[in-house]
Amino acid sequence: MKKKEFIKSEFFVFCLLFFFVAKAQTQNHEDIVRGNLIQFNENGAWCWYQDERAVVDITSEKLIVGSIASGSGTGGSHRNGHIEASHYDLQTGAVEKHLLKIWSCDDHNTPALLVRPDGKYLTFYTGHNYDKHSYYRIYNNGAWSSEQNFDWSTIPGGSDFNTTYSNLFYLSSENRVYNVARTNERSPNFIVSSDQGDTWTYGGQLTEPDVSIGYVNGYFKYSSNDVDRIDFIATEHHPRDYNTSIYHGYLQGGQSFQSDGTLVDEDIFDQDAPHPADFTLVFAASTTIGSMTMYKCWNADVQRYEDGSISAIITARINNNINGNDSGIDPDHAFIYCRYDGSNWSYTYLGQAGNKLFSSEADYTGLGALPPHDPNTIFISTHIHPETDEELTFREIFKGSTGDNGATWTWTPITQNSNEHNYRLIIPKWDENNMALLWFRGIYNSMWSFNTAIVGLVDPLLDTPDLMTYVDASAANTTISDDSPLVTTGPDGGQGPADDQWHERTGYGNGGSVLTSAEAGGENAPGLKTRVAVPEPGTYDVWINFWANPNEDWRIKAGLSGTELRFFRQMACKQVEPGDHDTELVLTGGGNTFLYQAHLGRVQVPSDHPLIVYVDDEAIETGTTNTLIGGVARTWYDGISYARLDGWVGVSQGGKHPIDFSLSQNYPNPFNPITKIHISIKEPSQVELNIYDSQGRFIQNLLNENKSAGLHSVEFNGSDLASGIYFYRVQIGDFMITKKMLFLK
Repeated sequence: MKKKEFIKSEFFVFCLLFFFVAKAQTQNHEDIVRGNLIQFNENGAWCWYQDERAVVDITSEKLIVGSIASGSGTGGSHRNGHIEASHYDLQTGAVEKHLLKIWSCDDHNTPALLVRPDGKYLTFYTGHNYDKHSYYRIYNNGAWSSEQNFDWSTIPGGSDFNTTYSNLFYLSSENRVYNVARTNERSPNFIVSSDQGDTWTYGGQLTEPDVSIGYVNGYFKYSSNDVDRIDFIATEHHPRDYNTSIYHGYLQGGQSFQSDGTLVDEDIFDQDAPHPADFTLVFAASTTIGSMTMYKCWNADVQRYEDGSISAIITARINNNINGNDSGIDPDHAFIYCRYDGSNWSYTYLGQAGNKLFSSEADYTGLGALPPHDPNTIFISTHIHPETDEELTFREIFKGSTGDNGATWTWTPITQNSNEHNYRLIIPKWDENNMALLWFRGIYNSMWSFNTAIVGLVDPLLDTPDLMTYVDASAANTTISDDSPLVTTGPDGGQGPADDQWHERTGYGNGGSVLTSAEAGGENAPGLKTRVAVPEPGTYDVWINFWANPNEDWRIKAGLSGTELRFFRQMACKQVEPGDHDTELVLTGGGNTFLYQAHLGRVQVPSDHPLIVYVDDEAIETGTTNTLIGGVARTWYDGISYARLDGWVGVSQGGKHPIDFSLSQNYPNPFNPITKIHISIKEPSQVELNIYDSQGRFIQNLLNENKSAGLHSVEFNGSDLASGIYFYRVQIGDFMITKKMLFLK
C-alpha cells in the first residue's frame, strides 16, 4: 500500500464522518463567528482615540484590554463608569479584571495602555472634558499602583480647555515615553517621561488651530514603530462643524515632517506649532468617486509598515455636507482605504460604512482596523455588505484581502447573521506570526449608555479551531459544586418552577434533555460541577454549551475553577455550527432556540484525572444590580466541548524519543486561493507535509525534506480545487499533527 494513496484508516473514517455530518445539517444558523470567540469583559466599550486600548505582553504572554462599563449592561449601576483593564492569559485563557477608576459612564474615558521596557504596564485615562488632568497607574507584581495625575493647568501659559483622550508611545532611541492628549487650544498636546512613565513633564503642542471653529481643532490617530517615529493622520476640526480632510505627518527626533520627509516643525518641544493642514494631504474633502462626493472625513486607523508604506482607513459622508444638527440628519458613510507607497498617496473606495450609530452624532460608524504586520489585510465593521451592497440587519465584521497594494479587495465575513451589532475593531501589536482582533458587541445606545461586551479572536485560534468533542451533562457526570448529588425537578417537557432548583427538561438538546433554571420566574439554583473523562493526559481547550433564543437574553456562568466563574450571554457568544465537532450534534430546537458555546480557557489535565467544569445560572436582569428575572434570562445548560491542543509533543510513542514540533493554523483561513502553513521544530528533522481532502484522499505533498530547527513557512495554492474542507498533516518521525482548513472560491 503506497503511503501517498492511503493514510491511516482512523483518519479516513474520521474525515468521512465529518463530511457526512457537515452535509447533513443544512439549516440556517445565526450568530456565526469565523473563529474561536473569546470574551474579555462582559460589560465594556471604547471610543477610538485612545491608543493602545489593547497591548500584548510577549514576555508574560498576556493580552491586556482597556474598556469602560455601563450601568445599562451586566452588573447594572454597580458597574456604571468602571474604567477597567482585563488581563487575558494567552496560555490558559484566564481573565483577571482590574478596576482602575469609577467615573460617570462615557466611552471617551477608556484607558490607553503601554507595556514598558522593564515589563511593567502603564495606563493613562482622562474624563471627557471633565477637568485638566491625565490620570495614570503602573502595574507591577500583580497589582496596579495607586492613582497619580498630571495637571495640564501647570503647563506654560496653562491650558484653556479640559482634557480628553490618552495615547501612549515608547521610543527606544530616545528612551522616552509620550502621552498625547487633547487639551490646550482644543488641540493635541503631549507630555514626556524619561523614566518609563514614573514621572512626567510637559513636552509641547503638536498642532494649533488655523481658526477656532466649533467644538475641537483636529482629531488624530497614531501609529509608532516603537523605536524613533510616531506617525499620525489628522483632521482640521470636528466633521460636525467643518468639511474635514485627512492629513498625514510623523514625529521623529523632536521634529515633525510631511510624508516625504519635508520638515514642518523643527522643534516640537517649543511653544510654536503648525496647523494640521500643514502636513501632507491624504484625502481631500469634496473628492468625487463615481456619483458620490465625499464630505466630512474622519480617521479610523493608520499603520506604517517595515517597507516604508503607510496604510490608513478613513470614513466620509456620502453626498452630505450639512454642518451641525447631527440629530436631524442620518447620512450614509463610505470606507476609503488610503496608501502611501513612499512617494505618493492613493485611495480606494471600499464600500459603505452605513448610517450613524445613534442620533446625536452623525459621523459615528463601526470603523475599521489595520493589522500592524500585514499591509495586505484590513477589517471593517459595516451593515452594508462590501461586495454586494446588501443591507444587513446588524453591523458585521469583514476581512478584506488585497494582492495589488489596495487597488482591489476581496472580502470574507468574520461575523454573519449576527443578532447584535459588532463595533470598533482594534488589532494590538504582536508579531508577524500572531494577531488578535478585538471589538465590542451588543447594543450601543450612545457613548453614555451601552449594553455591550468586549470580545475577539486570538491566534492561533484566529480562524477555525480544531474539531471538538462533545460530552453531554447529566446526572451521571454532574453534581452540585460541593459534590453532593444533583437532584432536579422533572424530568419532564415543561418549564421548571421558580424554586431555586435545577430542572431537567426533556425533549431538548443533546442527550435528550437540558438542565434549566429561571424558566418560569427568577431563581438562583446552586452551582454545578461536571466531570469529563478525556482520552489521554494533555492540554485541552474547553467550551461550555448552552441553548439560547437569539431574541432574548439567555445566559450561563461557567469556569474551570469554582472561584473564577465568568458570565456569558447569547449576545457575546457564537452558535455551534455543523462540522465544529467530531460527532453530529443537535444544533437547533423548537421556539427559535440554538446551541451556543463560550470558550472557558485552556487546562492541563493530568493522567487519571477528569476535566472539571463549574457551572451556574445567572438570572439577574441586565441593567440592574440584583433583580432576578425569569424567561428572557433563563439558563439551559447542555454540555461540555473540548479539543486537545496539538502544541509541543512531549510524550514518547512506542518507546521512541519524542520530537518537539508544533503546527500553526493556516493563515488566512478560509482562503482563496493561497494560504500559508507554519511549522516550528526544536531540532533539525525530516519534515513531511501533505494535503488531504475531506474524505482522507491524498491531494498534494508540500514538503518532504530535512529542515533546520526554527520556524518554517510553506505556501499552499488551492486554485485547482473545489471549495470545501481540507486537511493538512505534518509528520516528523513517528509523530504527526493534523489540522483542517477551509477553501472558499
